[in-house]
Amino acid sequence: TLLENNRQTTIKNYFYRYPRAVREAVKVVAVDMSGSYIPILKQLFPKAKIVLDRFHIVQHLGRAMMSTRITIMKSFDKKSLPYRAMKNHWKILQKDSRKLSDKRFYLQTFSQTLTPKEIVKKILDLSDEFRYYYELYQLLLFHFQEKNTDHFMALIDDNLPFVNPVFTTVFKTFKKY
Repeated sequence: TLLENNRQTTIKNYFYRYPRAVREAVKVVAVDMSGSYIPILKQLFPKAKIVLDRFHIVQHLGRAMMSTRITIMKSFDKKSLPYRAMKNHWKILQKDSRKLSDKRFYLQTFSQTLTPKEIVKKILDLSDEFRYYYELYQLLLFHFQEKNTDHFMALIDDNLPFVNPVFTTVFKTFKKY
């Protein structure tokens, strides 16, 4: 059912049409990361486990990576190679590294012809901090796409003390749900 809006009262009114016994039989509810839904769902489905949907997990990882890239990029002078490389090639840095093309093309940034894999390598060589976050992001994507929950959560646990506030928030949310 598509509800006319996503207000709490609309959601409550819709699900309260079902008897409590039916709602208590629900085992799992998948949600996006909107904080407004979760308290309602706990009321509506008291025995259900609330989990984050796959799309929003990947989306939040991507946003954390994008924000981190921008922060690191801004620590460099605007005319420097690290700044220009991270700014100009952000789309390649967001992609799953296993899906990068082997096609070569000329890049003004590096004044040479490179594959996307070579571009990533050159950018990672420019910043150890960015390398850490990029490799962490790629490992998280890998384990998530392979549905290896134990490795995914272990990476989060192992890296939580070392990541920036953006990743900390995302990791804590993932751990909670």
